Amino acid sequence: MQDIRIRYKRTVLGPLWITVSMSVTFICIGSLFSAILKNDVRVFLPYLAAGMVIWSFISAVAAEGPQVFVDAHHIINSLRIPLVVHVLRCVARNALIFFHNSLAALMALLILGGSLTKAGLLLLVSLPILFAIAFFGGLILAILGARFRDLGPIVGMVMQLTFFMTPIMWRPEDIADGSKWWVAINPAYHLIQIVRAPMLGSVPAGISIAVSLGTATALGLAAYALFRLFRHRITYWL
Repeated sequence: MQDIRIRYKRTVLGPLWITVSMSVTFICIGSLFSAILKNDVRVFLPYLAAGMVIWSFISAVAAEGPQVFVDAHHIINSLRIPLVVHVLRCVARNALIFFHNSLAALMALLILGGSLTKAGLLLLVSLPILFAIAFFGGLILAILGARFRDLGPIVGMVMQLTFFMTPIMWRPEDIADGSKWWVAINPAYHLIQIVRAPMLGSVPAGISIAVSLGTATALGLAAYALFRLFRHRITYWL
């Protein structure tokens, strides 16, 4: 919360600028792409808004991950606090921004005639999975980023490509059936879908839940192994 207050100190709207910026973005893009793809804007805009809100959280953690320990090197060298606190700080900060933006997506859904359903209760399960994946992935990136400083630009390039390859500004049904295989093998799509589906009042597919749980388990094991192996070297890398 302190990080967010410092970023928007002495501005008129404060942290609400986050929500305003996101709202303007998905309204403009949603209106344009619904016309290009010939989709009903009342259906497409909430779909786009939910996807962009989730993706902005994922991409923010991925972008900041390689720099977490590097940016906190003064604190790490002067205070004896657990290193994972710095990763949790990154995830928590972006989670607060995610909840800000979620209000804009919810408003878009309700204004365009949508409604909340019991499926929204699944967010109590899917959001912890999302945050767990963000933490494990952020920890891996923080460790590797402390050792290899070129990781940041590489992650940025990969995330940019992933954004266009993931159904966020378009829907799987907008492409030919023969091209949907690369959607099915995209973990980012399944991770977004387990949160986006409940936000829009539907139940995510079983394959999306399975892939997301598998991703969380794999990243958790990898993060534990890397941290246990290199935790004492991180200070020297900085």
